[in-house]
Formats: sequence, C-alpha cells, structure tokens
Amino acid sequence: MLEKYYESYECVGVMPPRCYYIPFGGKAEWNKDRSESSRFTSLCGKWNIARYERISDVPDDFYKKSPEKEIDVPSCVQYYGLDYFQYTNYNYPIPFDPPYVPTSTPAFHYSRRFSLKKSGRQYLVFEGVDSCFYLYVNDKFVGFSQISHRVSEFDVTDFVNDGENKIDVLVLKWCAGTYFEDQDKWRFTGIFREVYLLSRPEKHVVDYKIETKISGEVSFLLVEGAAANVTLCGETKNVKEGEKVVFKIDNPVLWSAETPCLYDLDVESGGEFIRERIGIREVSIENGVFLLNGKAIKLRGVNRHDFHPTKGAAVSLGDILTDLKLMKELNVNAIRTSHYPSCPEFYALCDEYGFYVIDEADLESHGASETLAGRAEGYLSELPEFQFAMTEREKMLVTRDKNRPCVVIWSMGNECGWGRNFYACSD
Repeated sequence: MLEKYYESYECVGVMPPRCYYIPFGGKAEWNKDRSESSRFTSLCGKWNIARYERISDVPDDFYKKSPEKEIDVPSCVQYYGLDYFQYTNYNYPIPFDPPYVPTSTPAFHYSRRFSLKKSGRQYLVFEGVDSCFYLYVNDKFVGFSQISHRVSEFDVTDFVNDGENKIDVLVLKWCAGTYFEDQDKWRFTGIFREVYLLSRPEKHVVDYKIETKISGEVSFLLVEGAAANVTLCGETKNVKEGEKVVFKIDNPVLWSAETPCLYDLDVESGGEFIRERIGIREVSIENGVFLLNGKAIKLRGVNRHDFHPTKGAAVSLGDILTDLKLMKELNVNAIRTSHYPSCPEFYALCDEYGFYVIDEADLESHGASETLAGRAEGYLSELPEFQFAMTEREKMLVTRDKNRPCVVIWSMGNECGWGRNFYACSD
C-alpha cells in the first residue's frame, strides 16, 4: 500500500521553495519565451493515463504498469471522461474529517518516456497538480507533493539516465490539503499546469530577493547559491551567498499600471544567464491611505480564476493574455488572483502590461464554518495542529513571487474565518 502521505500536510523529497526564474545558456540565448532556453525541456504533450476507482485499488507496483489511455498535459481529467464534473461553493466535496480522506478517493496514473543528455543537476518541475501526487522516475520513488497551485521542484539527478527515462505520477483527487482548498469554483483534477526539466550546473544560483526604492536604489540579496555577477544599467557587481549588493539608477522611471517601465537586471553564474525585468516602485500605507510611489491610487479591479470552458483550470499563456488585453480595454488596472496563486508567467505579463496584483495564497476553509454548525467560523484557523498546513501555503506564495513589481498586496487567503494561525501566516 502507498505510504499515507496524503493524510498529512508534509511533502517528501520536494526542494525548498525559491523565487521563480528560468535559467538560459547565455545572454545571447535569452528570450521572453522560456522554451527557447537550452536548459529548459518541456515535458508537456501526450501522456498515458489510467484511472483507479479508489486509492486501495492502486497496486504497490503501479508504476510498472502501462496505462493505455492518452491525455494531454496540462489538462484536467474531467474533460477526458475520467471523472465527473463538479461545482461547489462552500460545501466540501468530501465528509469533513481532517486530515483524512475517503478510501473511495480516485487516483490517476500518468506515465511518459523522454530522452535526456545528462549533465550537471537535473530538476523536474511541476507548476500545478490537483490535489497531490506521488512521483516515480525509472521505477524509483522520488517524492510526494501537495498544495495544488504551488511549484513542486524535485532534484532527480540521481534518478535519471543518460538516454531514455520514464516518469510515473500518481495523482489523487483528494488529500489532507483538500480541507484548505475549498475555493468557490469548479473542482478539477490532474496535472493542470506545465511540467518541465531544468538542466543546471552542479553549483548555481538558487534563490535571491530584489527590492527597490523610488529614489532609484535597487538591492539584490543572494539568499542561496553560487556566487554571481549581477548587472544593472551597465554596472556589474559580484555577490556571494548571503550578501547584498546595491545599485543606484539616476532619475528612474517609476513602475505603475499606467507606466509599466521595466529595467533589465542580469544574473550570471556558472554558465547560466538569468534576466529579471524589474520595476522601480514602493508601496506604503500612511494615515490609513494605500500609496504607490507616495501617491494615492484607485484600484479598479477584478477577481480572476483560472478557468476556460473547454479546458477548465488548464489555461494557457495565450488564454491569460486574452484576459489581460480585455481587462486593459475595459480600464481594469488591478487583479486579485482568487483564490490561489496564478502560474508564474502570469506575473511577468502583469509586470509588462501594467496591472496591480493582489496575490492570494492557496487557502480557503469555507466549508468548515458550514459543516460545524454552532462553532466559530475560524475553526481550522484557530487550532494549532493546522498551523503548519496554513503557513506552508503562505511560504509558497511569497517565496515564489517576491520579486515581481506587479504584486502590491499579499492576500493570506479567502473565507477561512479568523484564528490564531493567521498571526503565524502574517509573520
């Protein structure tokens, strides 16, 4: 039987979260389209799939089986006749008994093969899987991840071969995390965002934080990883792990929705090239007034779900761009990512087109207040045994998107009631 990781809030074998970026092989190679990077290998496309009616039907060696049906990745299994469509608002789709889920929970075995010329470190990245998944590479267990809208990155260097390889992923419809993903929406299942491999040097940049001031000051903190050369406006500085370097731009053009000016900040280390497009801006609150760059602004916003009538939650970058262009035509200048983080590339588009983003954690426990009649609405938010489950969702949100100028407000979640755990979330 599977280890019951799906009835806990832990992940297994997943790399710690980092800011989002895609490394390139050099400056001449850089392109807005990440697929142009020689270090990026997309694993999207046709996969094989098999459905198990319940978790207990999954054999110990399921990864040695060969699923016969085909499915597109990214997509949602409901559009392939593998599960039923369901919309629900606050009601949970399963009986309320955290962290447990019914033994009747369906499971979906995804499988595909790929070729690899192995060098350096190999990272396998899933940008969104609902609700949780077990990962096997070449018939060996690599790890387990949950939190549907997080980026799950695995170091598979010791699991992959030079040549042909096989990936097997077991996706469960529900898990312990389901109790914190009770968003008012259509419920979809599967690998619904992109999957890819990153080939990187043995030593490389891992995580960094960029901060700006309207005076033109830009700081770069190398949180983790190999030393790098950082270049901004023709000036290059070397930075080591744990160090911060500061640049000064004279007479900066400030970033806003009306003037989304972006500067190129380049990071080079170990043969890798990373380009950050940064916006100079400051957010503050003075006397109860929200200010951007020291000025009061009007947020004319919308709540945006990832949704498409024929693809469900598996929206493409083109679908997102269609939304953004329509919003611009209608004078919308702000977007709340209700009720979970959008895919990483969404934020780069908001930086470029000029949108203020309220970035929301993948956290809603609305059904608890309806299920537990007579109890406080913030039942899960109040109990200490659920603090880790909640704070992990904040960590995934902020760590990934911390360098995006478009993000002007963080939202800790939606319709969870109030409780002590939100102090920890805020911290």
